Amino acid sequence: MAYDFLLYGANGFVGRELAPQAVQMGLRPLLAGRNEAEVSALARSLGLDYRIFSLEETDKLRAAVRECRLVMHCAGPYKYTFRPMVEACVEEGVHYLDITGEMTVYMEQQSYDAQAKAKGVMLLPAVGFDVVPTDCLALYLKEKLPTAKHLQLAFSKKGPAGLPPGTAKTMIEMMPFGLKIRRDGKIIDAPDPGYTQEIDFGNRVRTAMRLNWGDVFTAYYTTGIPNIENFAAMPKATSRQAKLMGKLRPLFRFKLIRALFQKIVKGGSTPEERAATQMHVWGKVWDDAGNHAEARLTGPEAGVVWTVRAALACIRHVLAGEVKPGYQTPAGVFGADLVLECDGVTRTDA
Repeated sequence: MAYDFLLYGANGFVGRELAPQAVQMGLRPLLAGRNEAEVSALARSLGLDYRIFSLEETDKLRAAVRECRLVMHCAGPYKYTFRPMVEACVEEGVHYLDITGEMTVYMEQQSYDAQAKAKGVMLLPAVGFDVVPTDCLALYLKEKLPTAKHLQLAFSKKGPAGLPPGTAKTMIEMMPFGLKIRRDGKIIDAPDPGYTQEIDFGNRVRTAMRLNWGDVFTAYYTTGIPNIENFAAMPKATSRQAKLMGKLRPLFRFKLIRALFQKIVKGGSTPEERAATQMHVWGKVWDDAGNHAEARLTGPEAGVVWTVRAALACIRHVLAGEVKPGYQTPAGVFGADLVLECDGVTRTDA
């Protein structure tokens, strides 16, 4: 295989950051995407090769996959893009990674588990901020309290950086899915979607609101903890907007409504904004006897900086041969300390 990995969506918000950092690490990715002008310009600037194709061009897709040791899929929303790439990877015997945060996509990817195992292929989604930090924190807490039956995870942003455009689009695409939690091992609609609680993130106590986050699916897969819920700290104005959006949720079943909001909520940030932003992640577990454990992570901006560092850490491990065939989670494969391989990340017990 001529290349270390295929970076599909190389000209996207995250791909443009991941490619040069991979080169700095001594890796040689093959860049790919649909936009020839942007992908070719990036490739020339880095001295890399590239391929241009859409995911519907099956022959070109599989030919590119065959040239690489693994795929880093960075083109979302993944509900529209994951299937042809996963199927190409399974068919060609190439490991698959992505940075999706879409819970419905995790569920569908997991359905390829048996096929992937038969081919010796690892399917490892969510190797960005969705969900490496929270997945690692969940496993760390489970190891501290093996009897844990309940898990809460939350994050808080400090700084000016906004969501990456792809993440903003994904959140809108996920609106029809509703707000989910896990109870007694089953994913259910949250009975109180506007519920908030006060959480000490280490730098300050903030009000955090229920949030759809991938750990409702992935952390259960990693830890076996049967009761899981996620939160995000939000300003009061944002919380009010989130509650209003929740009331409008039925309208988001219509593609036209989702497209309208995607034009309004564009997302994005500058390098300066990302450098001035810090993320705080909190987790707590407890068992039925009242024993508990609590810990925090502090790290860089999430949507690009932390995501790229986490993705590259996972790529390094896979290229080193650390592979478990089938559907996997980041901490489930590489352990709770994977997140500490990302520059600028610290972990403390609370």
